[in-house]
Amino acid sequence: MDLRYSFLGEDVSMWGRLYHGNEGQALVELAVSLTILLLIIFGIIEFARIGYSYILVAHASREGARMGALRNSDDQIYKVVNESLSALGDIPITVSINPNDQARQRREPVEVQVAVQLPLITPLSTILPNPFAITGKTVMRVE
Repeated sequence: MDLRYSFLGEDVSMWGRLYHGNEGQALVELAVSLTILLLIIFGIIEFARIGYSYILVAHASREGARMGALRNSDDQIYKVVNESLSALGDIPITVSINPNDQARQRREPVEVQVAVQLPLITPLSTILPNPFAITGKTVMRVE
């Protein structure tokens, strides 16, 4: 049983009528799937950057605490921390050392805390805070 009808002077079967008018469907599907794909790619890039920065901040705080444990001055600790974080570029770095170099005693703990404000480069600022705060804290005993 073939159901045919006339559309603008042409004979069109039932199957042709069902698929008629779907020319823009592929474009809409592409737009939706491309948006989701780009969001996933940007998320991977941004979270990899955040993870890399966290590892650098943890390493910098560990290096600073090690310098403090070896009875180096606060200026030397600041220098080592800034050198360790040079791969992050020109972003604000906050370093706090407790106790300072005059108050450090042998066998007492020294604490170095490093904080950075990492600016996001992808359009995920609606999901994550921009700039993204990353902190690292290390405590070691003075030798």
